[in-house]
Amino acid sequence: MRDRLFFPLAFVLASSFIMMALNPFSERVPSGPVSAGAGNAEDVTVQGAELHRFVPGNYDSISFVAATGDVPPALRITRQATEEYQDPRSGPHLVFAEDVEFAMEHRRIQIDIEARAAGEFAASQFEANYFAKTEYETGWKPFDLTPEFQTYRFIFETPPRGETVGYDFLGIRPVAPDKQRTMEVRSVRVHALTGKKK
Repeated sequence: MRDRLFFPLAFVLASSFIMMALNPFSERVPSGPVSAGAGNAEDVTVQGAELHRFVPGNYDSISFVAATGDVPPALRITRQATEEYQDPRSGPHLVFAEDVEFAMEHRRIQIDIEARAAGEFAASQFEANYFAKTEYETGWKPFDLTPEFQTYRFIFETPPRGETVGYDFLGIRPVAPDKQRTMEVRSVRVHALTGKKK
């Protein structure tokens, strides 16, 4: 093959491989810790495509339910009865970035979770745990689920941040007394109720 033909063809082929790898026209879903960005770090809501920020932990237990018509997207969480853990980072959870952790430190905050029972083995209960750092967490708070979306709330007195900079975590899991249980989460809101303590 002549050089005049080989090099242009090689260039076109290499460029097409690079374009396929980068895939610039594909939709990028949000990932990584939840941050307020340019918004208000004292009132953060995770909903819609932002639900992709949920991390599965040690189990393959989450899936994204796309929006249909007027129904917004949701996150589906399935838990097997054999999945036992206390640390909320071991199961499905959200990670809150440093800006949110700093905004929420040493004050009373409220966590609102919009959820419902779903699936063939619908959960009748779920639990949530806000984890700021070791020895500072809410513990697993139980809530009764219904087939319709409802908002469930709990309050937490967050500790001072201290010397360490890190992340806060919110774990959510259906209660699975046997076999498996499933629930859906449509939104999570974390907001400050009081100013920072002196």
